[in-house]
Amino acid sequence: MFSLVHLEPRLAGRTAVVAALTAVAGVTTVATRSGWISVSHLAASPNAIGQGKVWLLLTSGVVADRPWLPSLLGFAIVAVAVLSAARLRVVVLAALAGQVLATLAVYGCLGLARAVHPGAFDALENTPDIGLSAIIAAWIGVVAEALWGRHCSRRAHMLIVLGCIGCALIGLAFHTNLTALDTEHIVAFAFGVGTAAWWPRLELLSASLPRWPLARPRWPAPRLQPLAPSRSVHPRQPSRP
Repeated sequence: MFSLVHLEPRLAGRTAVVAALTAVAGVTTVATRSGWISVSHLAASPNAIGQGKVWLLLTSGVVADRPWLPSLLGFAIVAVAVLSAARLRVVVLAALAGQVLATLAVYGCLGLARAVHPGAFDALENTPDIGLSAIIAAWIGVVAEALWGRHCSRRAHMLIVLGCIGCALIGLAFHTNLTALDTEHIVAFAFGVGTAAWWPRLELLSASLPRWPLARPRWPAPRLQPLAPSRSVHPRQPSRP
């Protein structure tokens, strides 16, 4: 009974977070599909990021790519799983790493390839890069790392590997037209694993560092002199005649 009482608020909180995130992505997706918001105002691309429009790295992660309904469902399912397996701070950091850092890493590799071979990947320079898949891949990495640490048997590790391969195959079934930009999913998965593995260790390291006390002032504190007791003044009694 005690555990159920404490489990219900946590479950309600996770459900509220998942519902809010999915609702934001759903509303943004419907707005772009209906033409209320242009996809070019939200989608990232190597050329746009090269021009300094770095905010597109974030806005491109709130729009579901086609097919949008399976993408939203997969996002909600993986969000429930990652919130059950890791702390909220790890979930947020993994999402940012998968969405921002993984995209920058792939764009940087494309830029290096173009510097070595001019004209390479010209077709991808202005290709809209949107979708929730990079965040999903990072969260799958977090779940895989959490389960890998909790279950140390070889059979469990094999099941985790097969589960990750199954998730990749499901993604390939809905998105068959792959380009070099899709390598960001592999990078995002690696960032998710790294975030789940190293962030708790960084917290333990920061907690174990000694905390030096604040330096005291060198001058002596002023001594307060005790106040002299006040003399009570009695009014004079009028003399009788």
